[in-house]
Amino acid sequence: MGRWERVTVQPDFQGLTRRERTGGTYLRYHPDPMPTGRSVVSPDVSELVTDASTAVATLGQRLRDRPVPLLYATLLRSESLASSWIEGLRETPGNVMAARLADVEGTPGTAQDVLRNIDAMASGIAALRSATWTHEDIHAIHATLLPRESQGRYRTDQVDIGGRTPLTASYVAPPHDEVPDLMADLLRYVATTGDPPLVAALLVHAQFETIHPYEDGNGRTGRALFHAVLARAGLVDQGVLPLSLVLRDDVEAYVAALTAYRPGASGAGTAAEARHAYLRTMLDMVTDAARIAGDMIDEVAAVHARWKPYVERLRTDSSVHRLLDLLVEQPVVTPGLVQDRLGVSRVTANTALTELARVGVVQRAGGRFKRQHVYQAGDVLALMDAYVPGPATVTLPPPPAVPMRRYGGERCGHLLPRRQVPCTLPLGHPGPHRAP
Repeated sequence: MGRWERVTVQPDFQGLTRRERTGGTYLRYHPDPMPTGRSVVSPDVSELVTDASTAVATLGQRLRDRPVPLLYATLLRSESLASSWIEGLRETPGNVMAARLADVEGTPGTAQDVLRNIDAMASGIAALRSATWTHEDIHAIHATLLPRESQGRYRTDQVDIGGRTPLTASYVAPPHDEVPDLMADLLRYVATTGDPPLVAALLVHAQFETIHPYEDGNGRTGRALFHAVLARAGLVDQGVLPLSLVLRDDVEAYVAALTAYRPGASGAGTAAEARHAYLRTMLDMVTDAARIAGDMIDEVAAVHARWKPYVERLRTDSSVHRLLDLLVEQPVVTPGLVQDRLGVSRVTANTALTELARVGVVQRAGGRFKRQHVYQAGDVLALMDAYVPGPATVTLPPPPAVPMRRYGGERCGHLLPRRQVPCTLPLGHPGPHRAP
């Protein structure tokens, strides 16, 4: 089983804290290799695995039955926002999506960091969906997440969690020279394990966090690997399980579960018991995440229902129709972005945005973007904002107005009592009835 090493630190008389100046000892963990065969779990954990796997499989099938781009984007972005929130990177959905706009000023730096987390998760799941995982694949996810810090390799220094130095840390990871072999063992497990996909995904995440192979970004990278395992197994391949939404709301339980994964420093507990303690907590959280995802499916369906009366009246080749597709991917836009992405003139881009603003699908952005030509799809941002702690940052717009056709189509037909002639305006027209 994994072992704890007691490391002695000599006094540093120039240290900033009393603990550094007096020296002392700390415990450093050397983890076990991953299981070589199918993991043996206790009956109660096996029951939890069955229940959670059923919930996730049902979600996966619902996502396959309804492969809606807005649903996939909402799940991915909400999960990435929550994963960043756990690491202390907290930003509004509107600011995060505006961070992708090169022609917008005043975007917070934190929003750029969260946006990179979205990109890292999306690219990581896509790259690892079917391939045999390599060290370079893991480095690529980390590089997308932290392009300035990533050096295309694992760490070369000691790292710890929860303190200024190893002496005050809550956890000290294994020495850097053990990391390549530990990561090679983790990749072997992914390629050869016979564990159920959900168990494999959770164990990969826990082992990755225990190894802590990078100086920074381990939490977000490790949670991306969890989703990649599920996608690779085909369990959830048309979206992501919003596990981080549950973890964010109970970070203490999440940290306690990761701590339980490592047998205690006193030597109490076996590796199997440690895995069971970790899995019990995490499997309950997975079940909660599947329920939240089910709610998101219903919320996305409600947005489509709000847009349907308007969308049905658009020509399939309309630039406004294509702009709606763009808003699903990028719910905060500028005329310049619309021009570039749709390949239309600036006049056409402005006309399309004006038309969608007229019917309430997009609104002019306020706040820090008030003096710039920035538009946002409030319905799309509200889907993400609903799962961000604190007061709402997006005001849900009124239902889109249905544009009326002036000529052609079915007529109203309401009998005008004084003239005894039918109304000749289109069916469902606003305002009073009229006839020539």
